[in-house]
Amino acid sequence: MAKPATSKPSSTKTPPPISLELRKKYFNICNPEKPLDPTDAEYVDVDDLQPKARGLSAVGDLAEPIELSDEPVTALFTGLPGSGKSTELRRLAVRLADPESANLLPVIIDAEEVLDLYTTIDVPDVLLAIVYKTEVTLLEAEGKKAKDALKESIAKRLFHWLTETEVGIQGIDFTAGAEAGLPGAAKVSAGAKVVTTMKTSPSLRKEVRDKLAGKMTAFVSRVAEAMRELNERAKKRKRSGLVVIFDSLEKLRGGSTTWEDVLKSAEDVFRGGAPNLRLPVHTVYTMPAALTYRMSIDVTFLPMLKLLDRDGNHCEEGFAAAREIIRKRVPDQHLQQFLGASSTDARVRRILAWSGGYPREIVRLLQLCVQQPSLDDERFEQLLALAGDKICRMVPESAYAWLANVHLTKDPAAKKPEERVMIDDLLQNNVVLRYHNKRPWFDLHPAVRAIPAIKALIESARTK
Repeated sequence: MAKPATSKPSSTKTPPPISLELRKKYFNICNPEKPLDPTDAEYVDVDDLQPKARGLSAVGDLAEPIELSDEPVTALFTGLPGSGKSTELRRLAVRLADPESANLLPVIIDAEEVLDLYTTIDVPDVLLAIVYKTEVTLLEAEGKKAKDALKESIAKRLFHWLTETEVGIQGIDFTAGAEAGLPGAAKVSAGAKVVTTMKTSPSLRKEVRDKLAGKMTAFVSRVAEAMRELNERAKKRKRSGLVVIFDSLEKLRGGSTTWEDVLKSAEDVFRGGAPNLRLPVHTVYTMPAALTYRMSIDVTFLPMLKLLDRDGNHCEEGFAAAREIIRKRVPDQHLQQFLGASSTDARVRRILAWSGGYPREIVRLLQLCVQQPSLDDERFEQLLALAGDKICRMVPESAYAWLANVHLTKDPAAKKPEERVMIDDLLQNNVVLRYHNKRPWFDLHPAVRAIPAIKALIESARTK
């Protein structure tokens, strides 16, 4: 009787130890937390290499309206953590800065620099950060330093209005020494001081929000006036204008007891397409992926690489693109040293299949393999099991039935209102992954799909 087929690699021989120097080199290259720039050697333009690997071009969908519109465009962008959003936004900035394209001056803002992502957000937090970072970008384009900000600039007048007029924000000490926490602001400036203090001081955030709540129309108008002046300064640099790209807002996370409040605050900010965040310049905002299931708004969602299509059929385009991500990090000749010459292809396929087309998990698993002095079959299987366990431990038993239904229907809709918070958390933690063919669809991370209880629920439902 023939033995059943097995997906495990055939090689059982332990490869020779790999030098510490080589492991260290590729361990750092395979940093899954580091966003890539399009100019980095490790970057793979998935959409150009394999246009069907994702099912859509997020950069194209974001760039084309901006390139074509005579009026300012406000766009929303999201994706699951580690899907490549920051890298794609950098590619968007390069495309929009091209003199042969839109010829815009990009202002890239990292929310982690200017906001406290563990607490609620509000419109003033976001808009004040935009004005400050836009002026810093322009000063750099003009060959100046942040400390050389124009004494009578519109941005300075905006912050003066906040602190010296009827608004009367009192919680900022402009006589303090050097700034802390924000790059490009080594000397005290009104914008840097307000943004830095708002990030670090809950009492100031509350004061600003409370005092501007009754003056929101005037505040938004003054921000718009400031951005118009800054846009004109960009045009004097022979640009067509500005494009603001506000990255990392999708990383809003709160704590175990505050996550719902934080997500609700983001929902209030972006409700109706974020009317108070619309500026007289092109603007792209990231937003938490969970909000796309709470609100009916237009948002570009960066999907995972398709290794299987909606019907479970193999997608070679997705595997080819994912394989190139590995090749760009670790060239084939060195990859064979880490994975074993006779087992490299089989182990690569296992890594890719386990990832579900999730780019960060591909790189994370690759880093785990590179970390090993040697990697036999037993240790390789152990690495996959440990990585899977890390995701599966985030899944409560109460979610099993809902997750089985997601796999069967490819739809993450909540059946009961009380499921909403649980579902938000599962979506945010990549337990459920989003893909795209002609339309979006969802499936479980392969490790979650293999949980015995969920697997049994799926099989039971199919038999019925």
